[in-house]
Amino acid sequence: MKSLKFTLIFILSIPLCGLVYSQGCSDAGFCTIPTIKSVSPADSAFRLKNHLKLGSAYGIAQYGVSVITPYVEYNGELGNKISTAVKVLYGIHAGDLALTHGLADIIASVDYQVIRNAKVVLGIKVPFNRADKKKDGLPLPMAYQTSLGTTDIILGIAVAGKYFSLTTAWQQPFIQNKNEFLPEEYPIGLLTDNYIPTRGFQRKGDVLLRVSHIANFRNNKLSLISGILPIYHLGNDTYVDSTGQRSEIYGSKGLTLNLNLFLQYKLNESNYIEISAGAPIISREVRPDGLNQFSIGVEYVIHF
Repeated sequence: MKSLKFTLIFILSIPLCGLVYSQGCSDAGFCTIPTIKSVSPADSAFRLKNHLKLGSAYGIAQYGVSVITPYVEYNGELGNKISTAVKVLYGIHAGDLALTHGLADIIASVDYQVIRNAKVVLGIKVPFNRADKKKDGLPLPMAYQTSLGTTDIILGIAVAGKYFSLTTAWQQPFIQNKNEFLPEEYPIGLLTDNYIPTRGFQRKGDVLLRVSHIANFRNNKLSLISGILPIYHLGNDTYVDSTGQRSEIYGSKGLTLNLNLFLQYKLNESNYIEISAGAPIISREVRPDGLNQFSIGVEYVIHF
């Protein structure tokens, strides 16, 4: 009963957070690596060593840009203690300035079970483009780019219990993107919002800490995983202004505190479906990377 009450309070709080706060989850990719994402009771229930995930997420990015992100992911065990995951994402971004689409990123990771309930994770995110899409010869803002355009290394640790899990991770770009957006290059009146310049954009790294609560129902056919996810952006990002000088984007450093929910339903002995939602209750003052304000998603998982 306590688990159900906790989860219901969390579910009711998600739409409220989406209404009250205007900036986003700030996930640059590491939140969705399987071991860092959450402990999955559904995955633990299956003895098959491989699974394929087909899913899509929807969110609203900066400047009211709608973002749809279909993806496919493969997870497999390489032994008793080692497993791997590879995820390929596609992006569709629609807003007042443009409609863009294309392959976004590939995220690959390997995790190693150091002790019974703890794993370490090593991953890499590689973009399919350098965030350099244009329309009519004009560079588009980051919110319209299908990828952040950076190549990143990811390190993480996950500790799992029966009802709670704890994960922490660090993601650091080591190859930056090629975005060239400057608002002053656009015709007067075309940009109605206060767009953030990102020419020569250099993005800092992020760290996260995720605490999740796991509740199982209906003989473990239904699982609710609710959690809190603080992400801290480690420094102010920078860009190159119209004079050629590199300048800080003040306010881009700082904390985003998100609430997350995953609902998993076991369909049969080898398949389950997952519905997810996330929204921030605290956000960074400025988000030049154009990441989503909130997200909802659905995922179908096949074990084999």
